[in-house]
Amino acid sequence: MIQIGATLLRLLNERRFPLRAALWLYLCEAEEWRLVLAVPKARALGKMKFYKQIQGVLAKGSDFLPLSAVTVVDAKDPLVYSTGPAVKVGNVGRHKFSRGTINGRYFEDAYIYPLCT
Repeated sequence: MIQIGATLLRLLNERRFPLRAALWLYLCEAEEWRLVLAVPKARALGKMKFYKQIQGVLAKGSDFLPLSAVTVVDAKDPLVYSTGPAVKVGNVGRHKFSRGTINGRYFEDAYIYPLCT
């Protein structure tokens, strides 16, 4: 799962996809992992635009995750802000958080990718 996400992020980066942060987040209620991609101005420009770009990349690989496992949020979304400096571009290496809090927000499980500008 982590490697598949890293491959997707690499391919998106090659296509100059405007990614600010990326993390796997375990959703307790749904009992599933979701790859959360924080994109600048996603709310203003419309998330569908970004989902179409992601789907284009996912369609090229047979071992990729389904689009339903990906969530696009605005880079200013409280979900991303709640992880604080840990998801800032280039700030940290890979980080896994289990059953803890980051800036006061509880996460059952999360894995944050390092990103480069």
